[in-house]
Amino acid sequence: MPAPTRVRAQTPPELPRPVLFFDVLDLPARIDEPRLKKNTNQYVLSCALANRSGEQLVGLRLTLLVVESSGKLRTRVSWNEAATVPAYSIKTFEFNPIIKGEINSSATLFLGIDEVIGRETIWRTVDSDRLLRAYARGQHDLIPKVQTLINKFDPPRMAAPVSLRKPPPPPEKKQ
Repeated sequence: MPAPTRVRAQTPPELPRPVLFFDVLDLPARIDEPRLKKNTNQYVLSCALANRSGEQLVGLRLTLLVVESSGKLRTRVSWNEAATVPAYSIKTFEFNPIIKGEINSSATLFLGIDEVIGRETIWRTVDSDRLLRAYARGQHDLIPKVQTLINKFDPPRMAAPVSLRKPPPPPEKKQ
């Protein structure tokens, strides 16, 4: 007769939670269908990232707010992500915010983009933290301002130089 095996009570896997996205229309990036899921020991934010500009994007700075059902801000997490997205395209990503502790099932999650980094330009939302907190409180009438800066850190992708001169004639053959 085989020895009895122990059966451990396993908790069912956590379902992905919807995240409300605060879209700043003047930014070249938009996040579609963000969902947060806890894997074994970390949180994963899966989403689609749309590039609304004619410039390749190379990174983002994001902020995630966890707001309790009472309206109290419980957690604020900001982090940077490398995200290469060609001009006028959309791509799916899994980002990894570092969230300590558990998130209450009754909490609401809010996501905003603080900064978008393109090959040639950096776009920053002015007072992004204050705007995202106001959005979480139900103030949806605020109009964000966006600063644009020249990206001096990431070299733009250069096309191969094109010569406008005629090539030299081939050397004459001596006979």
